[in-house]
Amino acid sequence: MKISTKVECGIIAIADIALNSENSETVTVYSIADRRALSCKYLEQVLSALRHAKLIKGIKGSRGGYILAKSADEITLKEIIDALDPSVLGSDVAMVNAENKQLSEVLDEVLWSRFERELNGLAKNITLKNFIQRYSEETLEKNAEPMYYI
Repeated sequence: MKISTKVECGIIAIADIALNSENSETVTVYSIADRRALSCKYLEQVLSALRHAKLIKGIKGSRGGYILAKSADEITLKEIIDALDPSVLGSDVAMVNAENKQLSEVLDEVLWSRFERELNGLAKNITLKNFIQRYSEETLEKNAEPMYYI
Protein backbone atom coordinates (compact mmCIF):
# COMPACT_ATOMS: atom_id res chain seq x y z
CA MET A 1 0.00 0.00 0.00
CA LYS A 2 1.36 3.38 -0.96
CA ILE A 3 0.62 6.34 1.26
CA SER A 4 1.48 9.85 0.13
CA THR A 5 4.16 11.81 1.92
CA LYS A 6 1.50 14.42 2.64
CA VAL A 7 -0.51 11.92 4.70
CA GLU A 8 2.54 10.60 6.52
CA CYS A 9 3.86 14.10 7.19
CA GLY A 10 0.40 15.18 8.42
CA ILE A 11 0.08 12.31 10.86
CA ILE A 12 3.58 12.99 12.18
CA ALA A 13 2.87 16.73 12.48
CA ILE A 14 -0.46 16.39 14.30
CA ALA A 15 1.07 13.77 16.62
CA ASP A 16 3.92 16.19 17.37
CA ILE A 17 1.38 18.92 18.15
CA ALA A 18 -0.50 16.56 20.46
CA LEU A 19 2.71 15.56 22.23
CA ASN A 20 4.05 19.10 22.62
CA SER A 21 0.98 21.28 23.23
CA GLU A 22 0.34 20.43 26.86
CA ASN A 23 -1.48 23.09 28.89
CA SER A 24 -2.66 24.76 25.66
CA GLU A 25 0.89 25.78 24.71
CA THR A 26 1.23 26.36 20.99
CA VAL A 27 3.61 24.44 18.77
CA THR A 28 5.34 26.34 15.97
CA VAL A 29 5.96 25.10 12.44
CA TYR A 30 9.69 25.61 13.00
CA SER A 31 9.77 23.49 16.14
CA ILE A 32 7.92 20.63 14.42
CA ALA A 33 10.18 20.89 11.38
CA ASP A 34 13.27 20.88 13.57
CA ARG A 35 12.22 17.91 15.75
CA ARG A 36 10.96 15.81 12.84
CA ALA A 37 13.44 16.87 10.11
CA LEU A 38 10.69 18.15 7.80
CA SER A 39 10.60 21.04 5.34
CA CYS A 40 8.92 24.14 6.83
CA LYS A 41 7.29 25.10 3.52
CA TYR A 42 5.84 21.64 2.98
CA LEU A 43 4.77 21.42 6.61
CA GLU A 44 2.90 24.72 6.32
CA GLN A 45 0.84 23.29 3.43
CA VAL A 46 0.07 20.14 5.41
CA LEU A 47 -0.89 22.09 8.53
CA SER A 48 -3.14 24.32 6.42
CA ALA A 49 -5.10 21.24 5.28
CA LEU A 50 -5.42 20.03 8.88
CA ARG A 51 -6.57 23.49 9.97
CA HIS A 52 -9.22 23.63 7.21
CA ALA A 53 -10.47 20.23 8.39
CA LYS A 54 -10.81 21.77 11.89
CA LEU A 55 -8.42 19.25 13.44
CA ILE A 56 -5.96 21.92 14.59
CA LYS A 57 -6.22 25.63 15.38
CA GLY A 58 -3.74 28.28 14.33
CA ILE A 59 -2.97 30.91 16.95
CA LYS A 60 -1.52 34.20 15.76
CA GLY A 61 0.83 36.50 17.62
CA SER A 62 4.18 36.38 19.32
CA ARG A 63 3.25 33.20 21.18
CA GLY A 64 1.49 31.80 18.12
CA GLY A 65 1.56 28.36 16.65
CA TYR A 66 -0.79 25.38 16.52
CA ILE A 67 -2.84 23.43 19.02
CA LEU A 68 -5.35 20.61 18.63
CA ALA A 69 -8.89 21.80 17.88
CA LYS A 70 -10.31 18.96 19.98
CA SER A 71 -8.84 16.37 22.31
CA ALA A 72 -6.58 13.65 20.94
CA ASP A 73 -9.08 10.95 21.85
CA GLU A 74 -11.70 12.63 19.63
CA ILE A 75 -9.52 12.75 16.50
CA THR A 76 -9.34 9.55 14.44
CA LEU A 77 -6.73 8.56 11.92
CA LYS A 78 -9.53 8.44 9.34
CA GLU A 79 -10.24 12.13 9.90
CA ILE A 80 -6.57 12.97 9.50
CA ILE A 81 -6.14 10.85 6.37
CA ASP A 82 -9.35 12.18 4.79
CA ALA A 83 -8.24 15.78 5.47
CA LEU A 84 -4.94 15.23 3.69
CA ASP A 85 -5.78 12.77 0.88
CA PRO A 86 -9.40 11.56 0.58
CA SER A 87 -8.41 9.05 -2.11
CA VAL A 88 -6.47 6.88 0.37
CA LEU A 89 -9.60 5.46 2.02
CA GLY A 90 -11.91 6.26 -0.91
CA SER A 91 -13.75 3.85 -3.13
CA ASP A 92 -12.58 4.78 -6.61
CA VAL A 93 -12.17 1.55 -8.55
CA ALA A 94 -10.79 1.76 -12.06
CA MET A 95 -12.79 0.12 -14.85
CA VAL A 96 -10.43 -1.84 -17.11
CA ASN A 97 -12.81 -1.83 -20.07
CA ALA A 98 -16.51 -2.15 -20.81
CA GLU A 99 -16.21 -5.81 -21.90
CA ASN A 100 -15.03 -6.79 -18.41
CA LYS A 101 -17.71 -4.81 -16.61
CA GLN A 102 -19.32 -7.85 -14.96
CA LEU A 103 -15.99 -9.27 -13.81
CA SER A 104 -14.93 -5.85 -12.55
CA GLU A 105 -18.16 -5.49 -10.57
CA VAL A 106 -17.65 -8.89 -8.94
CA LEU A 107 -14.01 -8.06 -8.21
CA ASP A 108 -15.13 -4.80 -6.63
CA GLU A 109 -17.74 -6.59 -4.52
CA VAL A 110 -15.52 -9.51 -3.47
CA LEU A 111 -12.25 -7.69 -2.90
CA TRP A 112 -12.03 -3.90 -3.19
CA SER A 113 -15.19 -3.03 -1.27
CA ARG A 114 -14.15 -5.37 1.53
CA PHE A 115 -10.69 -3.79 1.67
CA GLU A 116 -12.28 -0.36 1.83
CA ARG A 117 -14.64 -1.34 4.67
CA GLU A 118 -11.81 -2.93 6.68
CA LEU A 119 -9.43 0.00 6.21
CA ASN A 120 -12.12 2.56 7.04
CA GLY A 121 -13.14 0.61 10.13
CA LEU A 122 -9.56 0.34 11.29
CA ALA A 123 -8.83 4.04 10.67
CA LYS A 124 -12.05 5.06 12.48
CA ASN A 125 -11.12 3.01 15.53
CA ILE A 126 -7.60 4.35 15.99
CA THR A 127 -7.53 7.72 17.69
CA LEU A 128 -4.69 10.18 17.78
CA LYS A 129 -4.44 9.42 21.50
CA ASN A 130 -3.96 5.68 20.75
CA PHE A 131 -1.28 6.57 18.22
CA ILE A 132 0.72 8.87 20.50
CA GLN A 133 0.43 6.42 23.41
CA ARG A 134 1.95 3.70 21.23
CA TYR A 135 4.69 6.11 20.15
CA SER A 136 5.42 6.98 23.77
CA GLU A 137 5.66 3.29 24.70
CA GLU A 138 8.06 2.63 21.81
CA THR A 139 10.19 5.63 22.78
CA LEU A 140 10.42 4.46 26.39
CA GLU A 141 11.41 0.95 25.32
CA LYS A 142 14.11 2.19 22.94
CA ASN A 143 15.53 4.66 25.45
CA ALA A 144 15.55 2.21 28.34
CA GLU A 145 18.93 1.48 29.86
CA PRO A 146 20.17 -2.01 29.04
CA MET A 147 20.23 -4.44 31.95
CA TYR A 148 23.60 -6.03 32.59
CA TYR A 149 23.86 -9.27 34.56
CA ILE A 150 26.95 -10.59 36.29
